[in-house]
Amino acid sequence: MHKSSWSIWLGVIALCFLLFPALVSAQSVSGELVGTVYDATGATVPGASVVATHVTTGVQTTTSSSSTGGYRLGNLPVGAYDLKVTAKGFSVAEMKNVQVTLNVESTANVTLQIGESKTVVEVVGAASTIDTTTAQVQSTFDAKEMADLPTMSSGSGVLNLALYTSGVSSSGAIGIGYGPSVGGQRPRNNNFMVEGIDNNSKSVTGPMATIPGDAVAEFSILQNQFGAEFGHSSGGQFNQVLKGGTNQFHGAAYEYLNNGRDLNALDQQQIVAGQTSQPRYDSNRFGGDIGGPIKRNKLFFFFDYEYNPVGYTGTGGQIFAPTTDGYNTLASIPGINQTNLNILKTYLPAQTTAVDPASIGGFPVICPGVQLGVPPANGVCPKGVTSYTIPVGQYSFAAPGFTNNYNYLVSVDYNLSDKDSLRGRYVRNNSATQDTAAELPTFWVPLTVPNYLATLTEFHNFSPTLTNELRLGFNRNSAVYNVGSQKFPGLDQFPNLQIFDLGGVQIGADPNAPQGGIQNLYQITDNVSWVKGRHTLTFGGDFKKYISPQYFTQRARGDYEYSFLSDYLQDYIPDYLGERTTGNFIYYGDQIMFGAYANDSIKLRPNLTVNLGLRYERTTLPYAERLQTVNSISNDPGLIMFNEPKPQNYNFEPRVGLAYSPGESGKTSIRAGFGINYDVLFDNLGLLSTPPQFNQTVDVGGNTGGGFLAGGGIPPSASAGTLDAADARASTGGYIPDQKLP
Repeated sequence: MHKSSWSIWLGVIALCFLLFPALVSAQSVSGELVGTVYDATGATVPGASVVATHVTTGVQTTTSSSSTGGYRLGNLPVGAYDLKVTAKGFSVAEMKNVQVTLNVESTANVTLQIGESKTVVEVVGAASTIDTTTAQVQSTFDAKEMADLPTMSSGSGVLNLALYTSGVSSSGAIGIGYGPSVGGQRPRNNNFMVEGIDNNSKSVTGPMATIPGDAVAEFSILQNQFGAEFGHSSGGQFNQVLKGGTNQFHGAAYEYLNNGRDLNALDQQQIVAGQTSQPRYDSNRFGGDIGGPIKRNKLFFFFDYEYNPVGYTGTGGQIFAPTTDGYNTLASIPGINQTNLNILKTYLPAQTTAVDPASIGGFPVICPGVQLGVPPANGVCPKGVTSYTIPVGQYSFAAPGFTNNYNYLVSVDYNLSDKDSLRGRYVRNNSATQDTAAELPTFWVPLTVPNYLATLTEFHNFSPTLTNELRLGFNRNSAVYNVGSQKFPGLDQFPNLQIFDLGGVQIGADPNAPQGGIQNLYQITDNVSWVKGRHTLTFGGDFKKYISPQYFTQRARGDYEYSFLSDYLQDYIPDYLGERTTGNFIYYGDQIMFGAYANDSIKLRPNLTVNLGLRYERTTLPYAERLQTVNSISNDPGLIMFNEPKPQNYNFEPRVGLAYSPGESGKTSIRAGFGINYDVLFDNLGLLSTPPQFNQTVDVGGNTGGGFLAGGGIPPSASAGTLDAADARASTGGYIPDQKLP
């Protein structure tokens, strides 16, 4: 890295250390309540006491109005609050059920009447508050809305609710990725969070941990013009906040049923096509939750467990296998390799009835002592050689179609004092299904994908005008595709076998297995909010460390493909394809992501706010991508050089916003804004661009000779030889340029 680049990065880090006590993009898990205190003449009232009491937990948060009459209550858990405002010479004003919404600066202006402090002026059922102080465009759904809207009960769960908002549509033909398209962008530009913790897959993007809809307190999507505290992506910012306990014990049991086969009617097109019923799709999502106080007004818990079995129509399969007579004939032919024959008999059971040979282009023919797939035979048994025709029958089966999802989570909230509170969350998912990528049922294996997410947040109020939020997070995903315990005598692993004159049947495990990946995320975030006169200053940052080993080696077990059953049974070298990739390189996507921001929200007038912010982000290159130099032999000066890619260091993201609310009601907000954002580069781009020196493909296909499998096939120690410059260039499948974040 150039010295100047290091100087810029270190300078930004040093600035962040000066601005806030814990270096750690900030994503809120709470909301804020802001407003202005007026008297009956419309003048502002400084020094008024403002107390917000959470309706269900009784926890109180206190502040005072500034010299301009404005007040701000930050880091408030979402929900309904009773607001009480007092000032000397005025009656007490109370507002009931003021809603604080996730990631929103809700506005609640208060007008005090002259009178004694013993007199209370109460406003019952306060109107829903809106954000009148930021340019941020977002939509938020509370627990009742999520329960009432049916799209939450299936598929992507609460994330489906984003489709109800303006500027958001299904991905359609807009681009690849997971989730909806926000503002016309690719779904891969979305950022998914749970309680502000990164919940994105590094390998292909999209969310990892799943949250049961009935455990979500609020779900928000920020469409555009979000503040400097939000980074990672330029698309939608999706955030879910989990439910917590209250001062009352509450429990619930629920079930959502989607039975597409029995409950969905056929449309006219299906009826005309002769369809009599819908294909099977059963999704039962049932569970329960309980929450309440451990210590009233202090310590609360919430627990949710959900089981979601999903059943669907499995894919049908059919292959061709020798009949009983066919196997008897094979046993009598001289020169047949008995190991290969036994493998065939084990995994392709004998059929009782032969099919019409014309329907499959003719039965397989065994030609003793002749390698049919290569010259001079070229698929024709020479004259004078006794050939044997092997009748085959059809073998049909159906793959299972199911996924069983197990989800549970625990929430704990602890109000330590008026100045400190703790918020803990733990989420566990387990998805169980069966890997049916192998053609034969014998080779299908269980597939389990677990997810874990944990977060601990501490809120501290240094004073009514200075608050801090410190958050620690951990996220883990593991997806490992294994192979079964089947053995092929004489080989180190059971290979992928394919025989084309048996209908192209594949004998062996999932052709792409073994493969897998594990992603561990360690995250620390800190946000500071300081109200000073007309200014609300926020500083913060985010530090993420990823440890992410992934592996996928094409043809790791050996791919041996035969045009003719005869060549396989006589153990000749496969004619169509005989390849194995050695090396089993592990791609380490380990990297560090760092972001820091500063924002000033300036209240030029009680109803006019200007937001000025600047964000800086730096993402290191994944470790494995920095190893590109091992392919330096492929360099072509003036055209392409396989150097170590350099990270992008100048990722400054300015944010400018304007919010205007006509009058004093706070019921209307006019917004305008500008911002620059950067997206991420997902790991699959690098995983598919590894240097050829890490994995070499040994190819024996089309060669003449026998005893291939009996001699060990292509052993894992086989080498394709030392790569010279020409071979290395021919084997290079990708190039990683200097980092350029989109």
